[in-house]
Amino acid sequence: LNANGPARRRRNKKKSRSSCAGSSESTVAVSTSSRSDSKERKKTAATAPPAVTHKNQLFVITAVILMPYALYNAYLYLFLQHPELISFLYPTIRPAVKVHDSRQLLIVGTISSGTSQVAQDLKNNLGLEIGHENAETSWSFVRDGTVSWFHGIRYIPRPGMDVNVKTNNSGGENISFLSQVKDLCRELQPQMGFHPFMFRDGKCSLRQSWGDCWRGECEDIVQEEWGCGLRSRNDKRDDNELHQRRDDCETPFNKVLHQVRHPLRTIESLVAKFCIGGVEGKVQPSLLIFANALFPQHNFSEMSCIEAAGYYVAEYNSAIVGARELGLVDDQFQVEEATPCQIAKAAGFMDSDSVYSPSRDRVLKVCNSESSNSAANQLMKSTENRYNKGLVSLHWEDLLGGKNGSRKKAGDDDLQKRIKRLTRNLGYDATL
Repeated sequence: LNANGPARRRRNKKKSRSSCAGSSESTVAVSTSSRSDSKERKKTAATAPPAVTHKNQLFVITAVILMPYALYNAYLYLFLQHPELISFLYPTIRPAVKVHDSRQLLIVGTISSGTSQVAQDLKNNLGLEIGHENAETSWSFVRDGTVSWFHGIRYIPRPGMDVNVKTNNSGGENISFLSQVKDLCRELQPQMGFHPFMFRDGKCSLRQSWGDCWRGECEDIVQEEWGCGLRSRNDKRDDNELHQRRDDCETPFNKVLHQVRHPLRTIESLVAKFCIGGVEGKVQPSLLIFANALFPQHNFSEMSCIEAAGYYVAEYNSAIVGARELGLVDDQFQVEEATPCQIAKAAGFMDSDSVYSPSRDRVLKVCNSESSNSAANQLMKSTENRYNKGLVSLHWEDLLGGKNGSRKKAGDDDLQKRIKRLTRNLGYDATL
């Protein structure tokens, strides 16, 4: 035992020292790894932005996007709806123009007659507040007037009410005015340049998609506007006396002008814009919906594209010409031969009784003081919505039945006769 005891203790001591050394090395390794992980965590923590930074960035981005929008809306609210709130800063600021207040000018003309070009020229060359397909003055600077095809609905008789109309189909049933209104308002057709908001700021939000609210607003407005220019009304004015107005429309205009373009050129542009697949192609559904609703005496769905465009041009212009003959539309001008100053004069902007005298002064200054070479005194050049850039060129023979996809009997000349008669009535040469 004595001999083996010390040896066993020495071996145990060696094991103990070896164990301690291993433990020490392990501890050092763990400690080193721990310090390394700690440094890495600190480094990561130092480079990674805190969570609140992401929120701040989101707030900044939102503010950058929404702030200009909010400021612009505030600007429109003050200058268009409540200018009296800032009149101490701008003593000559223009008063608010509400939906029932008079504006100087309404120009009506068919689609593709150059209405957008005229609106731009009156605005840019004469400094007038003119809207294209827009008469809503609480959010838009259109207080001097409007150029619009759809406002011509004022002078189109209401089917089944102002005139007895039957559908041009096999049944030949009488037309219901309300059914035509619902057809116009069932779905939004943005290609036609019509939206209820172009008339007034109603109960629906522009952020809403087309649904029950806008559909109801549309039906209310169309029922009010359709044919309202053919009906007179009595208004009470400041003297509390009844005065007869020449129309029954919600928004009055001092002057109404009929803008015309050579019918054959107008049909060409309509074909380029609304014919799917070219001259012999299908008519875009949006034009069919509006044409069938406004002029149900025709079945536009059975027509070739040229015929649909042609009968629309004939019926629309004939309705406005009829209103002019009754004294409900003041004058007519050919867009090819008119200057902005000539239009402004016909619109009454130079008259002493114009609606807003500062606009009168501005027009007189531009048209009378500047050189006759100024853009305001020059014929207008087409720069807006040039759909037909040499794509379609029509001749009188193209309006005959049996041509260009027509289902009519070959040689049928009904449309050709109508367009030639309209061409002469509008002051153009029908032989060209």
